[in-house]
Amino acid sequence: MEPEKLQRLQAENVQLEEKLTKRNEQYIFDLKKALKAANLTEEQTIKALNEMLPVLVEEQKAGKTARQLFGTVSERLDAIVNKPVEQKKSTTASLMWLDNFLLLFGLLGIVSGIMGLFVSRGTQPVTYGITALIVASAVGGLVFYMMYLFIYQYDQPGADKSKKPKTWKTILMLASVTLVWFLVFNGAALLPPALNPILDPIVLVVLSGLALVLRYYLKKRFGIISSLATAPRK
Repeated sequence: MEPEKLQRLQAENVQLEEKLTKRNEQYIFDLKKALKAANLTEEQTIKALNEMLPVLVEEQKAGKTARQLFGTVSERLDAIVNKPVEQKKSTTASLMWLDNFLLLFGLLGIVSGIMGLFVSRGTQPVTYGITALIVASAVGGLVFYMMYLFIYQYDQPGADKSKKPKTWKTILMLASVTLVWFLVFNGAALLPPALNPILDPIVLVVLSGLALVLRYYLKKRFGIISSLATAPRK
């Protein structure tokens, strides 16, 4: 986890702990000691407490105690220590762009290839050339990433929404890059066949399918977050 995000979680924990009743405060104190004795890292401890404290502060208004909500300190420690390992999520720009590129290349290529299969020989080809597909996927991957950068990353848990750009700036930026994407794609499609060769539709479908398979593998391997991902619904 990024240091800034970890600091925000820790600050939230401190604020929430100040609202605890004496009994619940003692429970958290004992739990911290148990977590330290169990050799949990600072990050693991902060995240574990951040999952508990908001619930505890809210439920104690109805007279509930930490023990009633989470069991004994030993039981809660066991639940934290033996919690299934959460897959790491990657928001590395290059990986997210590659994820978008493979998705767009796969989808555009399959659609283009299938259309090419159903067009009679000698008619106007509807299959995009390989250069046009690569360029469209590359620029489109950047557009998708910018959508994450300006919009969707602020829907993620723990995001600092105060840094979210103003709506008009976001609309202007995304409209501009989308226009560039459209112009580049159509410009690449006008290249001569020597620079933009049209592949056999079956070959194109196979290549596109392989791109989607590679995307699936990389997503599992590195935990790449989709550029269009929003916060999970509760």
